[in-house]
Amino acid sequence: MQSSNKLRFVTTSWDDGDCADLKLAELLRSKGIHATFYIPINYREKRLGHGDLRTLASEGFEIGAHGWSHRHLWRLQPEEVSQEVRPCKHVLEDILGKQVEMFCYPCGRYDTNAVRALQEAGYRGARTVRMLATRPTFNPFEMPTTLQAFPHAPFTYLKNVTRARSVESLQSCFVQMPRLGSWVELGKRLFDEVLEDGGVWHLYGHSWEIQMLALWDGLRELLDYVCRRDAVRYVSNCALLQPQSVASFAR
Repeated sequence: MQSSNKLRFVTTSWDDGDCADLKLAELLRSKGIHATFYIPINYREKRLGHGDLRTLASEGFEIGAHGWSHRHLWRLQPEEVSQEVRPCKHVLEDILGKQVEMFCYPCGRYDTNAVRALQEAGYRGARTVRMLATRPTFNPFEMPTTLQAFPHAPFTYLKNVTRARSVESLQSCFVQMPRLGSWVELGKRLFDEVLEDGGVWHLYGHSWEIQMLALWDGLRELLDYVCRRDAVRYVSNCALLQPQSVASFAR
């Protein structure tokens, strides 16, 4: 039986700013699911144009930054990190005419220098690639995810959560072991946990990867499963950092 006093959030995020994001956005709109699209300035060959970004923003999707050139930020010198995280924020804000508040670490690689640079640049938070997380409380600059839209081998999940040193994700990995071979079924069961216990279900991925591996049918099946639930709030990544969300979880 679901508890009525526990909030449940669904959010999704999509990296790299590929043209296939437009097809993805159409699918998300049809399901009533919000998303944050993380955009690098100079990375993919078939990237979204300025008009595409403005259209996505006008349709209620959040636009976040993903670095200037998608360079890994881990172990870079402070001035090198700044060159990746500051200009991309300003360029996107000029295109959109609004603030860009979220960042996504390229390939999930970051360190204290990267976090400090993001804070100094005025970002409110940053998303990682740690999976199997559903708890509502986290460091704003270490936002985890629940699942990637990708057919990982079971060992990849274990390696991911071990590197992140997250007890929560490690426990989830062992509990969900029978379903680690199917990302769609794993996503459904993790969503069931959020329905039961409250928390955040966060799906992330890359539209170009979904296109290349023909994962659209699986993605539609999973989105059909999680969409339009009365007890669930569908939000962008940054909305998870709102004080009212944190306060509501604490009650």
